[in-house]
Amino acid sequence: MLLWTVSPHLRATVAKFSGDYEVSIAGNDVSGMGSRLEYWRKSLVFTADAPLLGHGTGAIRGLFERAAAGESGVRAEIVGDPHNQTLNVAVQWGGLGVMILYALWFAHLSLFRGEGLACWVGLLVVVQNMLSSLLNSHLFDFAEGWIYVLGVGVAGGMALAARKTRS
Repeated sequence: MLLWTVSPHLRATVAKFSGDYEVSIAGNDVSGMGSRLEYWRKSLVFTADAPLLGHGTGAIRGLFERAAAGESGVRAEIVGDPHNQTLNVAVQWGGLGVMILYALWFAHLSLFRGEGLACWVGLLVVVQNMLSSLLNSHLFDFAEGWIYVLGVGVAGGMALAARKTRS
């Protein structure tokens, strides 16, 4: 609530979101967040079709192509990424893949329990990735994925070394 009152940028983003939603859902036109909502809706349908093991690696574009047949506007868009890490994993590898994704994040969060700069930096890398994964699939993007791997790897090694030194 405090952020809402002091951040005109946050209020403008929320207002843009609702405008994009109306443009995409009601008008079937392509827009920023409205298009994402359509990708998420379709991804949930795809996940419901194969909930346990998913459709397989690389299946997203083909599923969107089949769903776009006979459609127009935003519903006819074909994408290879639903712009949400959890949905990206769920479509390809189902609930099992999502459990592994969240286990990975939990393990990395657990690694950075403690004191010191390495734990702070590592925790920052993991939390940033988790939050940004709500609107992107950063683990599967080249630069962002490697930043995560290097950030967790270096900070994790430093945190483990500091932990070993203390004990």
